[in-house]
Amino acid sequence: RALQPLIIFGVALQVFGQDFVVVNTSKGQIKGRDEGSYNTFFGIPYAKVDEENPFGVSLPYPHFTEPFNATDITISCPQVFRPQSIIQCLRLNIYVPKTTKKKLPVMVWIHGGAFIFGSGGDYGGQYLVQHDIIVVTINYRLGPYGFLCLDDPEVPGNQALKDQVDALKWVQQNIEAFGGDPKKVTVAGESYGGGSVDLLMYSNTEKLFDKAIVESGTAQEDAMFVKPDYTAAIKLAALFNYTACNTKDALKFLAQKDPFELMQAFNSSDILLRVCKEKKFKGVQSFLTDDSFHLYNPKKVKDTPVIFGYNSKEQFNTIANETDDFFRSLKDIIIESLNRTFNFNEEELLQVSSIVKKFYMGSKEIGQDTKLALGEFLTDFSFTHAAETSVTRLVDQGAKVYKYIFSYIGNSRYKNIHGVGAYHTEELQYLFGLGEDFGFDPLVEPEHLMMRDRMTTMWANFVKYGNPIPETSDLLPVQWDTVPKDSRPYMDIDVTMEMLEDVYHDRVAFWDLLWHNYWRKSKILS
Repeated sequence: RALQPLIIFGVALQVFGQDFVVVNTSKGQIKGRDEGSYNTFFGIPYAKVDEENPFGVSLPYPHFTEPFNATDITISCPQVFRPQSIIQCLRLNIYVPKTTKKKLPVMVWIHGGAFIFGSGGDYGGQYLVQHDIIVVTINYRLGPYGFLCLDDPEVPGNQALKDQVDALKWVQQNIEAFGGDPKKVTVAGESYGGGSVDLLMYSNTEKLFDKAIVESGTAQEDAMFVKPDYTAAIKLAALFNYTACNTKDALKFLAQKDPFELMQAFNSSDILLRVCKEKKFKGVQSFLTDDSFHLYNPKKVKDTPVIFGYNSKEQFNTIANETDDFFRSLKDIIIESLNRTFNFNEEELLQVSSIVKKFYMGSKEIGQDTKLALGEFLTDFSFTHAAETSVTRLVDQGAKVYKYIFSYIGNSRYKNIHGVGAYHTEELQYLFGLGEDFGFDPLVEPEHLMMRDRMTTMWANFVKYGNPIPETSDLLPVQWDTVPKDSRPYMDIDVTMEMLEDVYHDRVAFWDLLWHNYWRKSKILS
């Protein structure tokens, strides 16, 4: 078909009939798809995994010698639930609205998944782009490919987070070709993706964004940060009955293993690989050389607009509709949670766990009649206190924080259960059109669609203006105030929007006191 020149968002495109569009970038031509009111470019490589050392620093991706066909959104990094995943997975996906506006603001989305599953392609930007922003979703390496933290300059740790930095660098260098403004880039994420965003604000790398959104994740989140295990590569090799004589020998062996088989073996082991405090090596760019208790980078944080929040009952789905046998299996969950986190001796562990249990349940045992209290414990231990700690740290270092609690349950599968609240990931269906794969029913009711419009409008406003509600309207009827140092206001996001203060303040104060007394016993430190 004959090529036609077309000017959209101030950038010259070539149009292939009605189906495809081509953008000229510094890496060469990229061919995407015309989706009607927006264009998509899926599976664009932003870096290349070094297959001789797939656990270490990435390589620049070669220039395209012919138009790159950017139409595959299914590419994901090696993970146990997707046998079709591939090692050359450092890809990103771009949603571009059709508009005559120039230099559009950009939102870069970092997916969650406990650093062991998920991909950027799981999240659709089709609703957010209707508000004249560009949406970019990214992949990054998972499990041992992204989180081996070794006493070795070739694999010093946090490679997945360095992948995220590489993706942000690609956006800085290339997004203008798609009509984006590299000076207006918001980095956003949820769960461990949100924790990644939190960490990016304190990292040793350059600042490649001007705003941030953190949803239901934090640098302090339970098991987000671990003490380095310099023998992890040798332990992984042993899962295949290979006795490595040293770390380099183990890495060489593991590099030759099928990625899916390696992820299966890792997933079935008790090896925990997450974010770590990297050992410093001369000439090696580190991401983080502090633990999560000592994150400090006011030069990077100061004056940065940040949306930071979580859902009203993050762990409600864990305890809803469960049987008596399930609750009996959790009879030691408080002891196990504390033991996983702190280096207590036996007497301390029993004493502190008894105090925690009494705070949430009094003298009652874990069961059906205490399941709501159990849900509160699980939520506070994993999310609430960690999030409030992160908000305090950001405010203390000069960030402009818009805090929220997402409370809407209109499309929840648990909405008719007593004590229901919005559980982990529930807000995502209103931002990215997530459906049955994430356990959500289609949004069909007028109220559901209004909430989608409300969420995408607020998030897009923030990407554009650094303020989620720059002016009030019928859709957004309440001004959203930032968090000062001396109080904790937040926007309660529900059918009725309202500014409230000091959510769960008694529970937060309880954990403040516990951590104040015992933080030095954290397994990250001791």
